[in-house]
Amino acid sequence: MRKKVLSTILCLTTGLSVLVGCGSTSAETTENPTNETTSEAVAQENKTEASSDAQAGNTEEEVTITYWGWDVSNFAQPLMDKYHELHPNVTFEPTAVEWGDMIPKTQQALASGSELPTIIPMDLGLLGVWKNMDIFEDLTQYGLDVSKYNPALMASTTDDNGKVFGLHEAVNPAAIAYKRDLAEKYLGTSDPDEIQAMLQSYDDYIKVGTKIKEASGGKAFMFHSGQAIAEWFYFASTTPNAVDGNINATAKYTEIMDLLTSFRDAGIVDTYQNGTPEGNATYADDSHIFYPCPDWAVSYYIQANDPDGAARGNWGLIMAPQGYQHGGAAMGITSASSDAQKKAAYDFITWAISSEEGATIMRDTAGYITHDSTINTGDFAKRSDEAVFGGEDISTLFYKTIAGRIEIATPSAYDGNITDVRNDIAQQVMNDSSMDTATAVQAAIDELSTLITDTNVTIK
Repeated sequence: MRKKVLSTILCLTTGLSVLVGCGSTSAETTENPTNETTSEAVAQENKTEASSDAQAGNTEEEVTITYWGWDVSNFAQPLMDKYHELHPNVTFEPTAVEWGDMIPKTQQALASGSELPTIIPMDLGLLGVWKNMDIFEDLTQYGLDVSKYNPALMASTTDDNGKVFGLHEAVNPAAIAYKRDLAEKYLGTSDPDEIQAMLQSYDDYIKVGTKIKEASGGKAFMFHSGQAIAEWFYFASTTPNAVDGNINATAKYTEIMDLLTSFRDAGIVDTYQNGTPEGNATYADDSHIFYPCPDWAVSYYIQANDPDGAARGNWGLIMAPQGYQHGGAAMGITSASSDAQKKAAYDFITWAISSEEGATIMRDTAGYITHDSTINTGDFAKRSDEAVFGGEDISTLFYKTIAGRIEIATPSAYDGNITDVRNDIAQQVMNDSSMDTATAVQAAIDELSTLITDTNVTIK
């Protein structure tokens, strides 16, 4: 699943960072294209049909690409099957790993000197942790044309030295979904344009949420979960989590908790924990109206939890006050792999994301939309599930309007812990109405300090 907020790995992230630093394998010297003619040829090659000759396909050398990931059957396997059909000399050995086990498994391999896989997908929310391991190849050495991809996504996988350590599989723009019947009942309209006009700022959400509360006699809430909207505020924020190696906790948490406490105090947010069976059941009830909605949430949350409402097109979609990315993963190639594995892995990754055939398979089997601007043109990103939204053109909203406005805060090595604490404190804020922003921020800093014990790091 694209979105997960799990605590299992987050306490390990920092605790094992010392092991990571000691156990990282330094990059091997590889034969990479460096002259202009070769680079242009590689870049052009990535734009061609998947059936054309590619780097790995031009040799009969047998190559095995290993892969660890949490989305093997839905995402990776269909792509691997087709690529192997086109390039029989390339064999894949994917291993399904739970999302929460990805970093611990990798850290344990580094600490013990065990073999790493050729390809590792890195969750957007933990890119800083992965970057800090320094185990990935610079994809530009293989001819990657960064100019044709979404700039915000490319920036998130580029380090301070210009090294591109991963390529995002897809763009995952996030919006706000709502139930049309309840919007009609409490706001007098279900039209997306009219709802959008009502909700241009966070203050507007409080005003409209208050109207819903009053019109329903306190029986209906704008949102179901403080954790869910704190997550929204977190991903929409461009405040960096760390500055000069120190954790920017006060600024980051203040921004989130100010908004959360204002929503809570207005009485527009219910107290369900996000992602629980009880919280998920609200998608089909008549008491909760609006939900933060990344593109993947249409299937994973709306259709899964409200099949009847989805079938009758009872949902609408609008843009949040800020365009933002929520979820997704970038694929990286480990430097410990052989030269042949690296070349084949690069060709596979760019074929999957930057060839029409690969990107089509990715779209049709997993619902992932490439952020390669040379492929994602015309109606390529037209979703097949727009009926869930009453025929509304959610494809243009997601992949043109919002995707073009995405901003992503610079990843840091502490993002896992920061996210874990955010989730915990958000629930405390919802359960304790006396908890103001200052108290919440201090509680977050105190909790973060128990997770991050490196004396060289300042939490400020």
